[in-house]
Amino acid sequence: MESDPTDRNQRELPKTDFQSKKEIKIQAEDVLEEWIGFSLCGFFIGLFFSVIPSTWDLVVDFLLGFEYLGGIQKSINITQTEINIQDIPDIPSHCNNTLGYSCDFLSNHTSGYLENCELLSNNTSGYIEYKCLETHKIYGILTLIITLLPGIHWYSVRKTNHKLTKFLSSLFFPVFMIVFKIGHLFQQGSLTAEQNLLVDSCVAINEDMVQLVLQIYVLFRTKEITTLQILVISWSLIMASKAAAQDFLVSKLKMDNEKDKTKQLFHEMPFYKSTKDQSFLESFLESKLFMLAKQLPFYILLTTFRVLSMGLIITVFNYYSIIIYACLFLAIIIIVYLKTCKGKEFLTRGFRSSVTTVDARFHAEKIFQIFWFCVNMAFVSYIALYVNQIKWKIPDTLSRNIVLLNSVLRVVAGTGILSLFVFYLTRYDESEDRNLLPKETKDVNETKFSQYLDVFSNPREIWNTMVYKDKVKAIMVNTTNLIATIAEYVSALLLGIEFLQAADPIWGIVTIIIPFLPGIEWHSYYKELAGSRHRLAWFLSSLFFPFTVIASRAMAVVAPGKSLRYINQRLNGPRMQWGRVPELSLQLFIIFNNGEIFNDFPFLLIYSCIHLGILFCGASWMDSQQTVFRKYEQTTPEHTTPWRDVAKMLPFCFVTIVFRIFSFSLTLSLFRYLAIPLYFLLILISILLQRWQNPASNSFIMEGTKSIFTMANKEYKDEVTFQVYWFVCNMILTLTLTFFVKMGAGFGEAINLGDLGIWNLGLYNYLEFDNRFIVQDIAAFDAIVVTICSTGLVSLGTFFIWKKLKVAENDNEEIEIDKEANKSEEGAEEFSDTQPCHIEAEPSIPLSVNEEIEIEKEASKSEEGAEEFGNMRGMEKWCYICVSNGLVLDIAYGARENKITLYERHGGDNQLWKFQDGFLVSKGGLVADISGVNANEAVIGQDQHQSMNQKWTKEGDCIQNQRTGMVMQVKDGKMESGTEIIMSTKNSPFFNQMFFIVPEN
Repeated sequence: MESDPTDRNQRELPKTDFQSKKEIKIQAEDVLEEWIGFSLCGFFIGLFFSVIPSTWDLVVDFLLGFEYLGGIQKSINITQTEINIQDIPDIPSHCNNTLGYSCDFLSNHTSGYLENCELLSNNTSGYIEYKCLETHKIYGILTLIITLLPGIHWYSVRKTNHKLTKFLSSLFFPVFMIVFKIGHLFQQGSLTAEQNLLVDSCVAINEDMVQLVLQIYVLFRTKEITTLQILVISWSLIMASKAAAQDFLVSKLKMDNEKDKTKQLFHEMPFYKSTKDQSFLESFLESKLFMLAKQLPFYILLTTFRVLSMGLIITVFNYYSIIIYACLFLAIIIIVYLKTCKGKEFLTRGFRSSVTTVDARFHAEKIFQIFWFCVNMAFVSYIALYVNQIKWKIPDTLSRNIVLLNSVLRVVAGTGILSLFVFYLTRYDESEDRNLLPKETKDVNETKFSQYLDVFSNPREIWNTMVYKDKVKAIMVNTTNLIATIAEYVSALLLGIEFLQAADPIWGIVTIIIPFLPGIEWHSYYKELAGSRHRLAWFLSSLFFPFTVIASRAMAVVAPGKSLRYINQRLNGPRMQWGRVPELSLQLFIIFNNGEIFNDFPFLLIYSCIHLGILFCGASWMDSQQTVFRKYEQTTPEHTTPWRDVAKMLPFCFVTIVFRIFSFSLTLSLFRYLAIPLYFLLILISILLQRWQNPASNSFIMEGTKSIFTMANKEYKDEVTFQVYWFVCNMILTLTLTFFVKMGAGFGEAINLGDLGIWNLGLYNYLEFDNRFIVQDIAAFDAIVVTICSTGLVSLGTFFIWKKLKVAENDNEEIEIDKEANKSEEGAEEFSDTQPCHIEAEPSIPLSVNEEIEIEKEASKSEEGAEEFGNMRGMEKWCYICVSNGLVLDIAYGARENKITLYERHGGDNQLWKFQDGFLVSKGGLVADISGVNANEAVIGQDQHQSMNQKWTKEGDCIQNQRTGMVMQVKDGKMESGTEIIMSTKNSPFFNQMFFIVPEN
């Protein structure tokens, strides 16, 4: 039977051995091509010099933190001499006598005398030893928290469109660091190496250096030295010195590369690369390893000197060291700004200079070296010369062991002198340019903060333009605000002083410091309000925030103007979130925990009640004002918040603040340390909810965090999720605590599920509820719980009623009326800009009146017969549509239905636009569309479908939709990356509705 020819053709012929080997060789080469750039040598160098050291550093830090929490074995020896002179150290009740002698500690007498110790004479060692397991919860928590600090630096320096990924990698930085370094073993490109250097830099300054100072302080304060403490200190010293040396080499080689482009950058260099033409020694001398080895001795000396001296100063001067270093940091920051750097990094340089080098230029770094050498040597010399006079200030560990103290002083002095000598020996460069500050360029852009400063320099100009009636009104209103502000700060100061004198110094210090905390958020506004101008003045206004507020309120009495009024309203936001709310929580926390102190100090109770009353009233009004202000600001940034709308929001804001703050303070008081991970988890969920609800928002972290106490979103519809979320969380926590308190101490013992492998329910005993004043006074506890539950229900109900009635909503008719009224005011200032689009320029908000008149003339010309974008020169080809500070319109990730936002120019297709038949077409293929026909709807990228939603015309410098007649607007007027573009009614030329065309090339 013949075989089918078709079948025969399809059958595979047998392969020869030569063909099989050839195919295997080709497959192997294909695989190897995918691994081009991978170096086995680089893999093992990265493993042993990067991954393993970083992992070990993290592991020992965590082990030490848990050791502090679990307890450290401590020995107390009682000698015959101490018994005779009755100078016996205190022995806690849980300590055990290791020799088994019958020695009882008299806890009720102050001398620490031991009785029944006659057997001591029979002890051949001559002393009785007590073993104690001593826990240090504060040290343990701080040791663990420090490992997370590099995430803050990482978040501030990392630039990416993936905001949520950036946030999570910063929040869980230790995990991210290990994963990234392992990935770097396989992806060995220069860009990945550059990011790896940035990771090392974040860890060195924010983790290793801080950990070193803390552990040195603990070492000086405690008697026992454990193996883990020695490991952490020594390893942190090595890692910090290595990373500091890397930072210097990165900066140095970058400077060399700017002069000679053929020079390699540090991240582009291999650790070691041998060639046939070079010997091993020659290759090693040109490698990155040798460069690091040359710098390590200097940085080990420098780090030892700075860290030891800082730890010794903090140990000896205790709370006073806060004032000492605050003054020193302020001095060096001012020196940095005036002498070496006026860029935005001048603050970071000032703080970093206390522990390491910050500038690769010799003459610039010389300033820091001399400053900190003189400061540290002065304090160390004071301690050494007057050790006998201040011996009472030195911890027992040092005062009882003068040899140890003298050894520490000698090491500090020796490493300080050697480090300065090595610095001059290795860094001195006679040919270096001594002109440290770059040539300043005149900044023509005027900002709100510059206008604010102009008011202080010439207040009469505004006062003379006002009529008599307006002057009287301004004096009455602003004087009232000034008196209320001063009363708030004075009451906080008096209460803090009363705590210092009568109760606990920690509560006194915290009470006095809290009014300065709003400066942290205020400083984050510098891009929006100050730009690149007046950086030092802006920093000082943030640092001395209470004085800034008082000065601003005082100036408003004699020179009330729109710029000053706007700044005052913006100041109230940080005051509310970071000032009044934390102060209220702190005072309630003190009362719930230590209310018995008021029995001994009645004046303290009076001060506390007055202070709480002022804070609750002020916080409620200010929260209401900020809620209304945010609603109006999104359309008219300088709109004055009407007091009627503020009054309408006041009931809701009052019950919300009472509900949130009382529940937060009660939870914090009873859960104590467990409240830290609890609220960390709750706030993290809130942040993720904010990100999910507003994916284009850059401020989702701040808004999610703020929602714990107040209404964080401008729109009612966006706030529903958070009102329900925090209502449920606070009610569950309050009812859970109430359940355990009411069941009492026996509840956990009666229902002990430990035998079943489930956690013991004895929460009452575990958290020591009996020691809490609020639990001891059961009537007060019941009143607090009833207050929380009732205000929670009322606040949630009020929110939905206000949402239904649209209370304090900024409707279009009111906007138009107020806009016409503003036009008739003398010297009215409008947000605009006549400058061309400069990509590097800082945000520019207001213009002078003359420039504004010119813009209005141009706008009125273009309004006569609106011309389409197709008639506009330059839109026939691809171009950028930018705003006044150079940011451009960008379709987020270039994806369909994603929002159009502002972003830095990078040349991607999602940033290039062309006008075609009335459509704004992106180079990526999508067109500009609107997500709805109402105001505040987002502008998105969408497939073209011939709808009028996608048709646009030109109205002056505005982009108008043909269907709705509304124009594009930058949401909230925030000229920063990630701010979305929305639709709004057209206003007389406003900066957030003006767009400029810039050709692609």
